[in-house]
Amino acid sequence: MPFYTRPFSDNNMLLIIAHHHDAEAQWLYKTLKENYNQPLYLLMPEALGVDYSISLQLKNDGSHHASIFFYNCKVHLDCAEVSYAINRLSYIDPIIWKHADAVEKAYATNEFNAFFPAFIHSLKCPLSNRIYNGALYGDNGFVAQWALHLHQYGFAVNSLLTDTTGKLYERLRTIPAAQICRFMYLNNEIILPPDQQPITNFAHLKACVLKRDEPEMLEFIFIKKENAGPELLQVTKTPSLSCYRNVFTQIIYTQINNTYHDHTNGNTQRNALTAAC
Repeated sequence: MPFYTRPFSDNNMLLIIAHHHDAEAQWLYKTLKENYNQPLYLLMPEALGVDYSISLQLKNDGSHHASIFFYNCKVHLDCAEVSYAINRLSYIDPIIWKHADAVEKAYATNEFNAFFPAFIHSLKCPLSNRIYNGALYGDNGFVAQWALHLHQYGFAVNSLLTDTTGKLYERLRTIPAAQICRFMYLNNEIILPPDQQPITNFAHLKACVLKRDEPEMLEFIFIKKENAGPELLQVTKTPSLSCYRNVFTQIIYTQINNTYHDHTNGNTQRNALTAAC
């Protein structure tokens, strides 16, 4: 059954930007497509030149403009028409170049990872994961900042939190689901999975997170500890959206329909006063 029966207006368009292997982005796209009558597009960088093409203009005055042509549906999308964008990109590995010469593949990889930050930067709407320092995921220090913030309020932090070698994900796979607790932070709200059991000291934890007023979409994952409060294991900008089911999709619906962005006055991600979410 649809979560809402009222359709999106023609001006409320959602763009999801994610990797081809991102099952959570695919879940969100499919769920919204099945339950809402809305303009909705999924853009996967690895399919550039295969499924779609992008035109990007950078003007001398610093303004950006982009448009996308989707081959299959023959739709030409002006990015000024997008009212909300969810960016789930990190490092882009151009799979269509995997059999190319190593030098050519390296060149293509560098171009992809330089082009998409510029493209995302051109969006004139609120964005769930902004571009920092001109690079995808260019603010890796946010994890350490959150670790310090929560540690100062008395919460334990796992030593693997800032690990970049893959050990963190190996550890996550070994932890029983019953010992994991998670929540999303979006638009200064805390979203819990519908079936998750209450965790120790959650009211204090929630207050500490909201205190920072973070302008991003984040997911926090904790390990439950016996006779102790939860231990922070991961903070990520690419949440496991399906864990939150219709709770998340309803909030996205409300967010898009309540969003107002003024192109003239620069209410974009380049405006430091504008929240990303």
